[in-house]
Amino acid sequence: MSPKGNEMLKTQTIYEVGITKLALVLRDGSEKIYPEALANGRANYIIFEWLIRDLVGLTKTTGSDSKDDQGRMYEQKAYKDPELHPDDDDLFRVSSSSTFGANNYGPVVNKLVKDGKYAEAFEIVNAKGYSKNDFYILTNTGGFEPSIPLRFIILEKDVLVNNLDKNDPRLISKKTVLERIAKSQIVLI
Repeated sequence: MSPKGNEMLKTQTIYEVGITKLALVLRDGSEKIYPEALANGRANYIIFEWLIRDLVGLTKTTGSDSKDDQGRMYEQKAYKDPELHPDDDDLFRVSSSSTFGANNYGPVVNKLVKDGKYAEAFEIVNAKGYSKNDFYILTNTGGFEPSIPLRFIILEKDVLVNNLDKNDPRLISKKTVLERIAKSQIVLI
């Protein structure tokens, strides 16, 4: 069924979990179903973060999303599954949110990327995120729908960093992750 303890976690493996619905069970036994909450990134982020922690034996921590029993840190990032969103961009965000948009370091990194200064942009992005994590959990939960399984892959930080987009160190290619990096698949549930 599911891994028991961190020693069973395999990196570069796609884990799959079948989900049918998100329901609140009320005191009288009735259920309220909220499919929109699974599709909405603001609502589903915490739900899927907790679910994956529970399935693979991680715990909540500060500074990163999760940690294992050896103290290694895990950051979770979402992408839109190509099966549900075939026309979505191939690249998706894996760096800290502080390096995007108008957030803290976003304007500086945006300018460096625009000016073709990859090394300088990477230095900031690395200091604000990559250097703080040991692993990344990439999930297909962007715009998620239970018509497909939840899929997630655990990557070592070095594998993620070595496969970042060559123009913007905040991004990685779904094709690269799913076709070249993922080595096997395990159906958990």
